[in-house]
Amino acid sequence: MSIRELSSNMNRILKIFRRVCIIRGQFLIFIFIFLCSDIIYADVGNSGMAFLKIPSSARSAATMTVFSQMSGAPSSLFENPVGIKTDHPYFTFSHNVWFADVSGEVIALSLPSKRGAFACGLNFVRIPGIEVRDKPSNDPLNTIEAQYLTAAVGYSHSIFNKLELGGAIKYLYESLYTKCGRGAALDVGVQWNAPSSLDISLLIQNLGFMSALYEEKTTLPLIFQIGIVRPEIFVEGPLNASVGLNLGSNLTTGESKAQVGAEIGIKKILFIRGGFEHIGSINRSSLGFGLKVKRFQLDYALLFMPEGLGYPYLITLTYRPGK
Repeated sequence: MSIRELSSNMNRILKIFRRVCIIRGQFLIFIFIFLCSDIIYADVGNSGMAFLKIPSSARSAATMTVFSQMSGAPSSLFENPVGIKTDHPYFTFSHNVWFADVSGEVIALSLPSKRGAFACGLNFVRIPGIEVRDKPSNDPLNTIEAQYLTAAVGYSHSIFNKLELGGAIKYLYESLYTKCGRGAALDVGVQWNAPSSLDISLLIQNLGFMSALYEEKTTLPLIFQIGIVRPEIFVEGPLNASVGLNLGSNLTTGESKAQVGAEIGIKKILFIRGGFEHIGSINRSSLGFGLKVKRFQLDYALLFMPEGLGYPYLITLTYRPGK
């Protein structure tokens, strides 16, 4: 090998090394920001509108939302808008029952486009039985109901062959007694189909504002999240499996979260699901199943909450019109 060839090879190696260092440096900076987000935003305050953090479908609840980045379901509009991409139109309805008679409904529709998908939907939550008193007593003056509503529209678009970008705009409404508050928020997600059959996503949720309710504005739960999914581990055969992980932080309160979920599919008809979630000092787990028959799919999820909060459940019915 001549000196000129050796010099040329060394220059190529140095260029590659510089690129690797730049990428590695950017990655380390990103991880550093994520790990320090709790410190940066600690003690900022509490966040309201907690229903924005509730799973919007039974499949999401059973797997702790880890598959929302690639679910193809219209209900992903409320969890990670990048996941609404689909090749077929879908309509979904969910009913959820939480503790203390808290319940809610989600209705959503998705339509495919040339390089993405459009979705719209409503998320309604009601909290009945709130007692009103002007002084300590056994008999309340009145019993009222709090109501919360999200109306959202979103779009997911393929930027490149392996990169997907999704966004959703949400109108927010809350009503308590004789007062109501209104606001708006933006969700943005990006998904990368990485090597080794991994789907990696970044998500920012609830970037927005609320008007004053009883002379005080409700603070939205600003969420930053990283998601990693390994879909379809067994490509051939009647049995398939997927696993996923979410790491996130509520930048408003400083709370961190970790979520894991798994799904086993049998002949693409029956699905068995499970998940685990750790937020702050609270642990939750979940189980669920799905049954797909032609154009219909029925999903059910049961959540195991901390002691005293019962066992919330969600039921979702999804319909795919057309052939």
